[in-house]
Amino acid sequence: MTEREVIARRAGGLRWIYLFTALFGLVFAGVSVWMFDYAGSAAVFLSVFFVLVGLFLTGLSLFYFIKGMKMPKEICVREGEWLTFLGQTFPLKELANVRYRLAHARGWSYRWGRLTVVRKDGRSYVAYFVADVEEAHDRLIALMREYAGKEET
Repeated sequence: MTEREVIARRAGGLRWIYLFTALFGLVFAGVSVWMFDYAGSAAVFLSVFFVLVGLFLTGLSLFYFIKGMKMPKEICVREGEWLTFLGQTFPLKELANVRYRLAHARGWSYRWGRLTVVRKDGRSYVAYFVADVEEAHDRLIALMREYAGKEET
């Protein structure tokens, strides 16, 4: 029986923040429509602008919510000498490069982010909303070096 190690998981609560933001955008657009009714023609431009901002915020938030829902709970799993990343299974010796990027906003960095795995044949896979992305990156780099050393001997 082979050893199974979950290296990367999907970050948990982020999707719900995006859903809340989408609902906030709808409320913002609705209040703007009400403001147009209440203020009349004096605030037409301002009302239309706020409705568009609310709808844009809703659309962007729903995009990221759906993108987060598409990510599997277990993004990267090692089973023996095989790696499964986003449903693609390949030998660890084919691992050529691993990159990550922490999520950040207004000068703050978060523990979750984007993880990119590149195979020796040039194919790359990108996972978003990876929890503890730096730890997952470091573990994949260690495995890549270990299996590169085995291949040389």
